[in-house]
Amino acid sequence: MEKQEHSYGQIVKSTGIFGGSQVFNLLLGIVRNKLVSVLLGPAGVGIIGLYQSVIDTVRSATDLGLSFSSVRDMSSAAASGDRIRMARTAKVLRRWILFTSVFGAAFTLVFSRQISRLAFQDTKHVFAICLLSVCVLMSSLSAGQRALLQGMRCIGDMAKASVIGSGLSCVVAVALYYFFGQKGIIPAFLATGLIMLLCSSWYALRLKFGHVSLTIRETLLHGRGMVTLGCYSMAVGLVSSLFALLIRSLIEQWSDLSTVGLFQSSNSIAATALSSIFAAMAADYYPRLCSVGSDKLRMSRYVNEQMRVAMLLSAPVLVLMLVLAPWILRIFCSGEFVQARDLLRWQLLGCFLKVLNWPLGYVPLSKGKGLVFMLTELLWHALYLGLSCLLWPLDGLEGIGMAYLGAHLLYTVVMLFVVRKMCDFRLSSYNLVLGLVTGLLTLLAFLLPLTGLRLCWQYLLSGLILAVTGAVSLRELNRIWPLKDHLGHCLQKLRSN
Repeated sequence: MEKQEHSYGQIVKSTGIFGGSQVFNLLLGIVRNKLVSVLLGPAGVGIIGLYQSVIDTVRSATDLGLSFSSVRDMSSAAASGDRIRMARTAKVLRRWILFTSVFGAAFTLVFSRQISRLAFQDTKHVFAICLLSVCVLMSSLSAGQRALLQGMRCIGDMAKASVIGSGLSCVVAVALYYFFGQKGIIPAFLATGLIMLLCSSWYALRLKFGHVSLTIRETLLHGRGMVTLGCYSMAVGLVSSLFALLIRSLIEQWSDLSTVGLFQSSNSIAATALSSIFAAMAADYYPRLCSVGSDKLRMSRYVNEQMRVAMLLSAPVLVLMLVLAPWILRIFCSGEFVQARDLLRWQLLGCFLKVLNWPLGYVPLSKGKGLVFMLTELLWHALYLGLSCLLWPLDGLEGIGMAYLGAHLLYTVVMLFVVRKMCDFRLSSYNLVLGLVTGLLTLLAFLLPLTGLRLCWQYLLSGLILAVTGAVSLRELNRIWPLKDHLGHCLQKLRSN
């Protein structure tokens, strides 16, 4: 029982630490975007967006997915306690990351003219894109350092590097935009890349592994597993981008660009609804799952524990967003986007199922089953696309929302079967009851606007549902990780300092 409580404590603590950094970055991003919009105007923001897309696309296509797949090898080595194995794995990772980083930068330089034509339909930005090759190099190196920290489960250091790097780069970038306008865009990209690299390297280089000798052949041999898994992960990313583009193209064919804009706004809000929670939990959950390897009993327990915490943290957020869906669209977009509220509400309902299947999706990756991971992800996209084509004639955009929910429902059933085969996973009775309770509360929040009740009654009942959901989450979180005791401990520590 003590080990289990400690495991829950680790989940909540890691989620709180890294989740806090994610929320900070999200708020900082909002402030930064606002300042950049004022200083540079729509044209400047558009150029920044295209440059960032160039960096992200080239990095995704050239880093072989190592920033994700290498976490498995590093966490397995750390769990073994073998210092030589840890040193060897870290050296292999750093060498492969260096190679892919240089390759990405070289690719950007060689094809700078073609990239400029593709992104801007001209060759006026060739020199700027050549300079961005340095950003590709620094971005890939930073991702490798973060993978090293994540594999060693240095969640606090990851959070510090993220917060410090984001804060400093925001100040420097805004200053450059203020003094130089659009001429400061490329210097801002270079400064941001350097700051993020220095911050991640500062904490990663504090990890002492000792010296090991490895030949080039041994580096290639030891890195083969992480590269293979990384290629599957990279393929999934490319497939996801392709399907996203395909759905937007179909909506334009079925309707018009304005409808695509409504879909894009709703999709972005739904995607970011729980992104901070998922990112925070993944920072600790994925390496922890990798560390147990072939121990099916512990892996099954970890999945159930992560699912439990995910439901408790996510349910109040989803209920709140369902209640405020029209206002969220009005605040983050404008009044013209409120007509996408029904689509957003269906997508938020689908997000509840995503909370359930999200911990399951990491099991194939943690066991090195890259092909299974790729096929299951491909299945979800195929289900979403197929159901969208089927349901669009019935309800238009709302049909796309129904397709999102239906795809997650079918995908969850498939993943339960796949994970059961891999690690004898059984959904705990507690999670089954918790899922029914939180699912019912989420469903009530979804159905309330459809009842035809007066607005005053809708607001009253919405507040009641939200209060009950929050109370359930706080009560159950307090059972697995006493919030009052830990808050008192933190306050006592602050007083002593």
